[in-house]
Amino acid sequence: MLQSVDNLSGEVSALGVSITGEAVALSLLVLLGAAAVNIISNRLICRSIEGRNGDKHAIATAKKLSAYVIFSFAVVAILGIFGVPLSALGASVGLIGLGLSFALKDVIANFISGLLILVSKPFKIGDQIETGGEEGTVKDIRIRATDIKTYDGRKVIVPNSILYNDVVINNTGYDERRFEVVVGIGYDEDIEEAKELAMETLEEAGGVEEEPEPQVLVTELGGSSVDLKLRGWTKPSKANMVNSASEVTQLVKEKYDEAGIDIPYPIRTVFMEE
Repeated sequence: MLQSVDNLSGEVSALGVSITGEAVALSLLVLLGAAAVNIISNRLICRSIEGRNGDKHAIATAKKLSAYVIFSFAVVAILGIFGVPLSALGASVGLIGLGLSFALKDVIANFISGLLILVSKPFKIGDQIETGGEEGTVKDIRIRATDIKTYDGRKVIVPNSILYNDVVINNTGYDERRFEVVVGIGYDEDIEEAKELAMETLEEAGGVEEEPEPQVLVTELGGSSVDLKLRGWTKPSKANMVNSASEVTQLVKEKYDEAGIDIPYPIRTVFMEE
């Protein structure tokens, strides 16, 4: 494998590449320089992302990407130091990269989408989102895909390219979220009294926020009832939405029972022909 050894100059030729002590020393300096640049880059990345309230996943991803770029340049520089023809190397790398880009286009798309999600933050870990017919809590945002835990305990893995390009509903993107409860009263009942009791219910319910102000609206004249819609605002998580709606439904039923306001069953008249 070794073709010649020049003891005087300390030069070794291997596979057509000249290896000298000077080249080795310079290569080590390049590696040390790359390591130092990577450390500085990591510190700048942490400072920049933390200053924008970024999460740890964004920091880790940016550090990896930065390291790939820095050490790739270092390897190219070292190859140049040892006399490897960079033009031939560049052509080979270009052809390999072209082939890989076609073979791994979906992986690359998911990778880039993952970076964009971590940077733009349309949602974050802990948010409750809906996408592609699935709904749940974001448990992890990885480079290729995002893990969602549904409310019934299933794990859904969604490719990042889908999350970035398709419609995603972030149910916890704001501080409050509105829920609605529909209750029907009989046609003979006093609508204003029913509305007042419904508003009292919304004001007394523990999970309902004072602002934005709750509302009680007459929405429909149904087949057997006048329908009232009770609207209130609560914390945006699914649990708060369900608990608040349940509490309001129970309280309004109790208040209507105490006041003697009828909540009628649907009535149907059937004509029998003899």
